[in-house]
Amino acid sequence: MTIQTPALGGEERDREPRRLRFGAVSIDLETRLVRTPGGGGVLEPRAFDVLLTLLERPGLTASHEHLIETVWRGIDGSSRALGQAVAGLRGALGDDARAPRFIETVTGLGYRWIYEEPPLSPVSRSPFWSAWIARNGRLATMIGGLGGDVEAWGRGARRR
Repeated sequence: MTIQTPALGGEERDREPRRLRFGAVSIDLETRLVRTPGGGGVLEPRAFDVLLTLLERPGLTASHEHLIETVWRGIDGSSRALGQAVAGLRGALGDDARAPRFIETVTGLGYRWIYEEPPLSPVSRSPFWSAWIARNGRLATMIGGLGGDVEAWGRGARRR
């Protein structure tokens, strides 16, 4: 997840809106406008609050009770209303309950935010990197190495 914040300085009307980004999905935090590759729309206030609550602790399950207390604050909150808010949120994000990318249902307990940002770039395995690791066998062992026999790499690196 990426949060874009406005640049410092400038007048209020010139600043860019704050946005949440999940891959190709973007949500304007002020207007609740969702943009996806398939279109866009405005999140209902309760669905938006469910999203923010799940994002507070990604990977952890938020119970039905916690979500109802947090989002509805004791006013007309129910499991049915929560289910409708989650369904609306999934629809806006283009998520599918049967094969979720963002929100996972934890049967009998609640919901969990499961989206993880993909890494920016793969780890380089250039000859320089391998040789550096080979000369520092302890470090290679500490970080799990890059595969292969570190000592053999070291012997090969010294022969060159």
